[in-house]
Amino acid sequence: MITERQNEILNLIVDLFTQTHEPVGSKALQASIETSSATIRNEMAKLEKLGLLEKAHTSSGRMPSAAGFKYFVEHSLNLDSIDERDVYQLVKAFDFEAFKLEDILAKASHVLAAITGYTVAILDVEPARQKLTGFEIVQLSNHDALAVLNLDESKPITVQFAIPKNFLKRDLLILKEIVDERLLGRELMDVHYKLRTEIPQVLQKYFTVTDNVLDLFDYIFKGLFQESIFVDGKVHALDYAGLQTYQYLDNEQSLALTIRQSMAENEMATVQVADSSEPALADLSLLTYKFLIPYRGFGLLSLIGPIDMNYRRNVSLINVVGRILAVKLRDYYRYLNSNHYEVH
Repeated sequence: MITERQNEILNLIVDLFTQTHEPVGSKALQASIETSSATIRNEMAKLEKLGLLEKAHTSSGRMPSAAGFKYFVEHSLNLDSIDERDVYQLVKAFDFEAFKLEDILAKASHVLAAITGYTVAILDVEPARQKLTGFEIVQLSNHDALAVLNLDESKPITVQFAIPKNFLKRDLLILKEIVDERLLGRELMDVHYKLRTEIPQVLQKYFTVTDNVLDLFDYIFKGLFQESIFVDGKVHALDYAGLQTYQYLDNEQSLALTIRQSMAENEMATVQVADSSEPALADLSLLTYKFLIPYRGFGLLSLIGPIDMNYRRNVSLINVVGRILAVKLRDYYRYLNSNHYEVH
C-alpha cells in the first residue's frame, strides 16, 4: 500500500495524463496539493521506485505505468460513477424505435464505440441459461420449411431448411412432436446434451434411415448454442492496439468467452487492466458491465481499449449506456407482452 499523499498524487497524475496524454510534472500538481514542489517530486520518485509511475524520455515529468493504472482502478475508481453530461447526450442517441432485440443491442454497441473511439462488444444472455419455450414448423413449399424456435418466451429465432428428399409431410409433424416431448421447456445445455444422447435413439423408432434426420436436427439447433454478440468499432483496434487484436475481434465466439471469463458470477461491473489470458487482449483494458434483459437474465456490455484510457469518463459512459439499455429493453418487452392490438 502507498501513503495517502502518494495515492492523491497518483490519482492526479492518472487524471491529468488520461486527459492530455502528456507527462505530468510536479508544478502541474502544486495547484491541487498543498505542499512544496520538492516534496511532490520526492513522492513521485517513490512512486516510480514502486513501479507505479514511469519517467518520460523526453520530459522530466512522469506518467502512470501499467501497474499504476491497475492500482488506480483497484483503489480509487468508482465503478458506479455517472457524469450527468453523458446522460443527456446518450439518451438522445437512443431515441429510436426498435423492432427487435438485435436492433437495440447493435445500436448500443455502435453508439458507445463512436463516442469512445474504442471497441465495444455486447453479449445477449448466456446460451446455457436460456430455455427453449416454443417450437413450430411452417412448410413453405414442397422443398423447404421454416423452423421457429422461441427462447425464454420472448426471443424468436427462425431457421429455413431444405426438407430431406425422403421426407413425407407427416415426418415434419413427427419431428415437431419429438421436439415438443423431449426438448421443449428445457435449458439449452440440457437440449444440447439430449441431442447428442437421447434424440438419436428416439429417431430410430420413427425413421428407417436416421443420418439425414440427425443432420437436420443439428442444422436447426446449432445456432442456439452460440453466443449472440454485437461488436462495433473493430477498426479502432488498429489505433490503440494492432493487427493481432484487430484479427482476434473477428473471432466473436472466442471474444465472447474471454469477456465472460473476465468477471465473476457475483460481479455487476469490473475493470480488467492488462490482465487478460488472451494474448491479443493482454496489454489492453476491458470494462465490463452487466445489464438486465427483462424476463431472460443479464447481458454483458464490454468496452475494450488501451491501458491509458480515461477510466473515469469511460466508466461513466458504460454505466449510462447500461442503464439506458435496461430501460429501453424493459419498454421493448413490455410492448411485446401487452395486448397492443386487436384482431377482428
